[in-house]
Amino acid sequence: MTFLNRLVDKALKDPYVSFLLVKLEKQYANHFMGKNTEIHNLTEKEYLDLLRFADILCRSEKYEARNIAYKIISLLHVFYNDDQMFKLQAYNVLVKLGNFPSIEIVLGETKVESDEILIDKIVKETYQAAPGSSNIFTDTQYKLFEKMKDSNHFSFSGPTSFGKSFIFESFIKYLIEKKNGADNIALLVPTRALIHQVSTKLKNVIKDRKYKILTKPIVPLLYKQGDTRFIFVFTPERLISYLSEANPVINYLLVDEAHKLLSETDTRAPLFYHALMIAKRKSINLYFSSPNIPNTDIFLQLVGNSVEETLSIKENSVAQNRFFIDCIEKRAIYFSEYGEEQVLEYSGYHNDPHTNLKNAIKILGKNNPNIIYCNTKDDTIQYALEFAKTLPYTSDNELEQLINLVRDTMHEEYYLVDCLNKGIAYHFGGLPQRIREKIEVLFQKKVIKNIFCTSTLLEGVNLPAKNIFILSNAIGLTKLSKIDFWNLAGRAGRLTEDLSGNIICLRIIDKKNRWENPAKDLQVIKDKSVEDVSSVLMTNKGKFYVNIGHSIKNEPFTRKNVTDNEKRMLDSYGNILAYHALSKTDSILRSKFIDRNNQAKEIINYLEKLNKVPENILSQSSTIKLVYQNKILSSSIKMNIPKKTGYQECLDLLNRLYDLYNWGKEESGGRNPFVRNKAVLGYYAVLMSSWINSQPLNVIINKTINYFDVNSKEISINNRDVVLFEKDNRAHINHIVNSVVSDIENVLRFKIKIYVKNYVDLLTIKNQKSEEIIDIPNWDNYLEYGTTDLTIIELQNLGFQRHIASFLKNKYLDFFIMENGVITNFLEIELKEQLQKSKYKQEFEEVSNTLGWS
Repeated sequence: MTFLNRLVDKALKDPYVSFLLVKLEKQYANHFMGKNTEIHNLTEKEYLDLLRFADILCRSEKYEARNIAYKIISLLHVFYNDDQMFKLQAYNVLVKLGNFPSIEIVLGETKVESDEILIDKIVKETYQAAPGSSNIFTDTQYKLFEKMKDSNHFSFSGPTSFGKSFIFESFIKYLIEKKNGADNIALLVPTRALIHQVSTKLKNVIKDRKYKILTKPIVPLLYKQGDTRFIFVFTPERLISYLSEANPVINYLLVDEAHKLLSETDTRAPLFYHALMIAKRKSINLYFSSPNIPNTDIFLQLVGNSVEETLSIKENSVAQNRFFIDCIEKRAIYFSEYGEEQVLEYSGYHNDPHTNLKNAIKILGKNNPNIIYCNTKDDTIQYALEFAKTLPYTSDNELEQLINLVRDTMHEEYYLVDCLNKGIAYHFGGLPQRIREKIEVLFQKKVIKNIFCTSTLLEGVNLPAKNIFILSNAIGLTKLSKIDFWNLAGRAGRLTEDLSGNIICLRIIDKKNRWENPAKDLQVIKDKSVEDVSSVLMTNKGKFYVNIGHSIKNEPFTRKNVTDNEKRMLDSYGNILAYHALSKTDSILRSKFIDRNNQAKEIINYLEKLNKVPENILSQSSTIKLVYQNKILSSSIKMNIPKKTGYQECLDLLNRLYDLYNWGKEESGGRNPFVRNKAVLGYYAVLMSSWINSQPLNVIINKTINYFDVNSKEISINNRDVVLFEKDNRAHINHIVNSVVSDIENVLRFKIKIYVKNYVDLLTIKNQKSEEIIDIPNWDNYLEYGTTDLTIIELQNLGFQRHIASFLKNKYLDFFIMENGVITNFLEIELKEQLQKSKYKQEFEEVSNTLGWS
């Protein structure tokens, strides 16, 4: 052991160090609460001793020592940021840690003279330079990057603030340089909400003009010409669609938010697994990124790769401070990293929950960017509205533009307008993408200071803040797991802007899943360690492999009280198993099914006799039971699909799908079923006919409001109260607006599209076998693109969003060269010049983002 290592070990065990750390934490906690703490402040000697210990600990290789060194600097910075001694020592510590983004925060305009630190900095800036950028890797980022370069597959995890996206961006640049632009690369993201955010960022950082960033599973003819290569940003369903057709080979797949693969409650998890196994079967190199997971090898195990190529990172790039404010029992606590919990004075207690929240944001949030996690959509909107009422009107040009956009493209009575008028916003997956992204931009610019949100932050949306207030310890009805909690809480603190962030668990109401049992609920924030995670594919939890066999044979499960979510998961894995068995895919799912289910051979034989559906259709229909697909294929009844796309044709098609795929049984269960009863199909037909006939969102919303009014339809408020819709009731209008946006995205473009795609594919097979040649319209494309116009579809394939594609077709189609309805070239420079001179400033900005002009 070296002398330095002995010094570090001694410091880690030294009671005096612990005493100083606890005292510093207490000073910070009281300061954060707005209390005068001079009598508890550090003495001059204690301050200098802490700097000395930070200098020792930062030189260690142990993450525990390095985290303490950084924590000391982050807390001292609050009180000593003008002190030259502090700046010198902080500069030294940050260089030793390789945390270059934080140096500017500490130094500001100050120039520090130190040959030793300068040499150390120059060496690291030289060796740890990130490819294709002026950024420098931190020590841990560099260690990870070097390991990834030497591996054909890899899995890593780290804190939310670690910079996982930056690692992936740098790795893409490295692959492009190493392979001389020969390979195609894909990023897999868990939801559509992330596609545009990730692809826009890539367009800004990938400078090689040979590469096109695509988000649809179709490569436009325009980009097939010449030596073009591709970076795709896909969700699992889009990756499956792409890999099921004859498309350019993908060489590398980078999987973001990989922990979604392990979920036992998210019904998208089986689709995630299915997509990865198809990629593995295509010999694509797989790289996994996840938050805070210690056993990162689990993802490699699930796809059958060797498990040595892993790294779990525990070093922090941003420090975090943990608080609990209990407004019911009137107590405030700081959770120390190094000692006992500290009870604090807090002056914001009140009997009203909205006043409790207002006081907390005012006292603790101050003028910093704050995220307020509310869990449900209804709570998110309600808390934001009530908070907005306490604020003065805000005058800002960018806010005004966003307010006009909401009024023009959604509805003038939409509650978001009230919030934006006061300089705050709410944010959830059901907002239109263009609105949601503009909210994120204005939050990053600090034009919007407070943002109220649901669990969309857990999907990987990049939205860090100085403070995060956590009002609920659940997602929906399910308690936050440690991984989800720390993925959410990890948003506190912004690398390059903050040395530390604050996590405030805030109990403002005595209600279920609102920290109602602090002794039990607070364990998730008290204990920062995350246990090893597992997958039901490996544990066989709940007789998993027996039950997916029952799903395949349409037999009762081993338990009577199977939830709707569990049923969907078992059915989906059963469908995937069927595909693996029929396609002879070597997978952990198939091998463990054979090992763990005594009737496995019999069930596989049953599948082989039952199934007539081609493999490429099965692979794209993993959420649909084989029995229904085979009934359609073997039916002697003449089937077709409408040529027209009016309301009645949409309703006829939906009724046909309802019967053929047994939606009454398969899609009617759970708290929020896709079809509670057949009557809802009329509403979906209104949406469907408007959407696929290229109508803008505000028109679709107004048509839906009119449909509910004229037909005296009922709506369910807060998932509880069923009331008759009133067109003059603002709450009812807002309910319709949120439902329309959510149902277009989750029902039309996902649920119904999957069934329509399967139906179209099966009809195509049936017609190939008959002598009659019938033209089958691609209704699945109509649903995906929101149009029957092939030009608008072509423009969307180039990367433009639906509304911009319609705009370009109507205003600037002359700049696109068409042959037989296909875009073969376009006059990009001329288009840019014309748009710049036009009155369409908003559209110019969006086109610029898509084409990487900005």
